[in-house]
Amino acid sequence: MLLVVTLAWGTTFVVVKNTIETMGPYTYLAVRFLIAGLILTVWHVVKAGRPAARDERKQGRSDGPAAPRREESGTHGLPPGHAWYEAPREFYIGGILTGLALFFSYATQTLGLMTVAAGKAAFITGLYVVIVPIASRAMAREIPDRATIVGVILAAVGLALMSLNLPFQVAPGDFLVFLCAIGFSAHILLVGHYSGRGDTVLYTAVQLLVVALASTVAALITERPVVIPASAWPAILFTSIVTTALAFLVQSTVQKYTSATHTALIFSAEPVFGAVFAWLLAGEVLLPREMAGAGLILAGMLVAEARSLWGSREVEAEAT
Repeated sequence: MLLVVTLAWGTTFVVVKNTIETMGPYTYLAVRFLIAGLILTVWHVVKAGRPAARDERKQGRSDGPAAPRREESGTHGLPPGHAWYEAPREFYIGGILTGLALFFSYATQTLGLMTVAAGKAAFITGLYVVIVPIASRAMAREIPDRATIVGVILAAVGLALMSLNLPFQVAPGDFLVFLCAIGFSAHILLVGHYSGRGDTVLYTAVQLLVVALASTVAALITERPVVIPASAWPAILFTSIVTTALAFLVQSTVQKYTSATHTALIFSAEPVFGAVFAWLLAGEVLLPREMAGAGLILAGMLVAEARSLWGSREVEAEAT
């Protein structure tokens, strides 16, 4: 399932690039994430039921015979404390912080795509696969292992080959997409910290609605009048439903059943899919120097995660 999510995200680079040529980038993000957030919000509210109904069930269990086991776990299958009206303030704070990191990521990526080729942006964005293990070790006050250091060096050289232009200047669009990679790294770390503390659908919905709100404010400030052309709606609906609502929900759900290392390795395929779809859908071809840089970035991703992957396999083998 995570590979399907990665494949879906790989298509968005060229889709988003084509869409923001016809409308403002913040307007696009606002509409995309509002639709996705509302879909998940309605889903959660239906599962949670009415507050009065849950109170009546609680009262009935205290005054009468034991309720059926399915209702003991919560309204409509939600565990107690997971409904929107029962979630603690810390849960919403976590969702808001994660949503702000997600807004920063998509805002910088979308602005960068206005001047950066979709395939090239895919590889630069994929640097978060290298940044995450470094940040994780830094927060744990641990020294990165040799594989991580080698992976970072390979990725840094690859990024330089893809982004540096003579006389060794970084294009503004490339820098924005690199900031996007940092933002996605922060998002992954925040999800790892706050996920599992409540309902996954609600947690994801809060994130998406925060992105929608922040994008709306940015659009009203910088893109007035707000225009949404009719030709953009197919792309908006596709990215809203498939690559936002469903993709983020699948990611948040499936990651509970696999290791972070395995997830990172699967996500490292995103820039490959992005480059392939950029070639198929837009006819984009990387220059030889950019292809070499893309190869080094992908190699850096795999090297940085390979040691942890083999280590986890050895532990599993010993356990069996």
